[in-house]
Amino acid sequence: MPRILLYLLGIPLLLAIAALLLLPLLVDEEKLVSIATTELEMRSGARVTVHGDAGLSLFPRLALRLVDTELQLPGEGQPEISVRELSIEVFLRPLLSREVVIKGLELDGLVLTLPAPDDAPAAALANLSDAQLEDFYATRRKALSQAAESGAGAVLVAPLALNVASLRLTDTRIILLQPAGVDPVVLELPLLRGTDLNLEGNPASLTLQLRMAGEQELSLDLATLFTANADSQLLELQELEAELSGATPEPVTLRASGNLRLDQRLAELEVELASGATRGSGTVHYAATESPQIDAVLRMNLLDPALLLLAGPEAATSADTDSADGDAPLPLDALRLADTRADLRVERAVVGAHAVDNLHLRLRVVEGVATFDTINGVIHGGELDATATLNARLSTPTLNTRGELKGLDTSVLLAALEADPVLSGRANATWQLDSRGNSRNALVAALQGEIRLDTEDLALEQVGIERMLCQVIAQVNQEPLQTELPARSSFGSASARIQLAGGEARLDPLQASLDHVGLRGEGRLDLLSNEFDARFRARLAPTLGELDSACRVNERLVAIDWPVNCRGQLGGEPGDWCRVDSEKIVADLARRELESMAREEGGRFLQRLLQRNKPEGDATRED
Repeated sequence: MPRILLYLLGIPLLLAIAALLLLPLLVDEEKLVSIATTELEMRSGARVTVHGDAGLSLFPRLALRLVDTELQLPGEGQPEISVRELSIEVFLRPLLSREVVIKGLELDGLVLTLPAPDDAPAAALANLSDAQLEDFYATRRKALSQAAESGAGAVLVAPLALNVASLRLTDTRIILLQPAGVDPVVLELPLLRGTDLNLEGNPASLTLQLRMAGEQELSLDLATLFTANADSQLLELQELEAELSGATPEPVTLRASGNLRLDQRLAELEVELASGATRGSGTVHYAATESPQIDAVLRMNLLDPALLLLAGPEAATSADTDSADGDAPLPLDALRLADTRADLRVERAVVGAHAVDNLHLRLRVVEGVATFDTINGVIHGGELDATATLNARLSTPTLNTRGELKGLDTSVLLAALEADPVLSGRANATWQLDSRGNSRNALVAALQGEIRLDTEDLALEQVGIERMLCQVIAQVNQEPLQTELPARSSFGSASARIQLAGGEARLDPLQASLDHVGLRGEGRLDLLSNEFDARFRARLAPTLGELDSACRVNERLVAIDWPVNCRGQLGGEPGDWCRVDSEKIVADLARRELESMAREEGGRFLQRLLQRNKPEGDATRED
C-alpha cells in the first residue's frame, strides 16, 4: 500500500513535468498529455490512460487536471487504479533547482482494486483435508522464509523527492478481491487528508476516515503525526490516535507510538487502548516475515473483545462471532491463520457469566495450535492454576487441559449463573481432561478423563437428607415427629471421583458425611442435557435420635443400608431431586426380621433335637 500511495503522488508529478518539458513543442493539451504519458511509461513502466478531459496551466503555478483516469502499475498481479478526477498544483520556481514542491494534490473517486492473495483463503480452510492443511502450512512457511531471505518489504521509493503541502482524497474505495466464490471486501474512505508529506524525515500529519459495510458496519477514524525517511526506510510515529466503532459494543480508542521499518516490515509500538470502562497498555512487536508475527505484552483492567485483534489482521477478519449455537462449527480458521505470542495480565476478565480476577494468560498460537502454558487467576473466590492446548492444526481439533481450582465459593458460582442458591460452601477440584470435535457440543460430548472433587462446609438447601430419613424411621417406630427438622443438609465432608466418557460424567465413588448419617454412592450426569441420576446408601449413626426421639435407631436400623435415590436436572427444583426408598427399607427390615426369627427358631429346634437324641447313659452320668 505505501508503494501505491507513492505512485499516486509521483506519477502526476512526472506527468506534469513531462508536459512542461514538451510544452514549447505543442499547444494541443490532449496530445500533450498523450505524449507525456508515453514518456512516463518509458521511464517508470506505469501506464496512464485518460478517458476524460485533461487540463494544464502554467502560471502562477503548474497545475494538471485529469478526468476519468486509469493507472496500470508495472509487473503482474498489481492493483487496478482508477480516479474520477485528479488535480495537482506544483510550484514552478523550485522545479528550476530540481526540487518538487506540491501545493496541493486532490483525488476524487479513487478506486483501488487489489488482487486476491496467492495463499489459501480463510474461508476455504474449514473444508480442507489433513493433507491439504499440511500443504497449506508448508506453503506459508516457505513463503515466510523466502520473504525473510529476500528482505521483501514496502520500500519507500518515489520517482522524485516529494514535498506535498496538502493531500486530499475523497470518496475513495479499496476493493479487496477474494478467491472464486467469495465476495470481495470493500473499504470506503470518505476522506483522507495529509499535510507536509515528505520522505526526508520532517514532521508530517495524516488523518483518515474508513468504513466497511456488513452486518455490522465498521468505522475507523485515525489521526497521526509522523516522520518518514526514504534513506533509512524508517517511519517514526510520534503520535497515533484511532477510534474503531462497530467491532465491539463500545468504540475502541487506540493510541500508539514507535518505529516502523518498512523495508523489513517490522514495527515496535507502545500502545494504549480504551473501550468503555476498559483500559490497557503494553507493547506490540510486529514482524511480517518472522514467527511469531505478533508478540504482545499487555496489561488490562478489564478483558475486552478488542483483544481478538492480537490474532492479526488475517485472523481477525476470519473470526466467527456466532457462538450461541453449540453445534455450530468452531471458528478454527482464525487459529490456523494466526501467528501470535502474548502475555496478558487482566485485573478482571468477564467471560460469559464468569468473572476471573487477576487473570494471567501466556499463550502461543501458530499453525492452528493454541497453547496456554499459564492460566492463573481467581474465579468465584477460588484460585485457578491450569494449562490448556487446543490443537486445530488438522481437520478435527483436539483439546487437553490440566489444572486445579482451590476454594471455589459455590454460592458465588450459582449467583453468577443466576441459579437458585441451593449450595453453599467451598469446593476444590483437580482435573486431567482430553477431547476432540469440531463444535462446542462435540467437544463437551467427547470429554474424557478424571476430575477429583472435595468440599469444605458444604450445605445443600431444600434437600434435608436427615429429615427424610427421620420421617421414615418415625413411621417404623410408629411415633410422630415432635421437631420441625430443617430442609437442609450440612455435610462435614463430601468428595467424588468423576470419570468423563461417552458424553457422561460418572461419579464413582461419591462419599459424604452428615452429623448423623454417612453416604456412599454413585451417579451419572449427562453433559449436554444436564440430567442426573444418583443412588446413595445411607448408614445411620446411633446418635440420629438426638434430632428427635421419634427417629431413634436400634442395632437393626443401624445395621442396614438406607437407599436414597436422586434424579432430576441441574437448574430444576432441588426439593424434588431426592427420595428415601421406604419400600425397600421396609422390605429389608422384614427380611432381616424373618432371618432373625428363623435363626432363633432354628436354634431352639436344633437344641430340642439334640436333647432328644442324648443317650440314657449320658443322662445317668449327668445325674
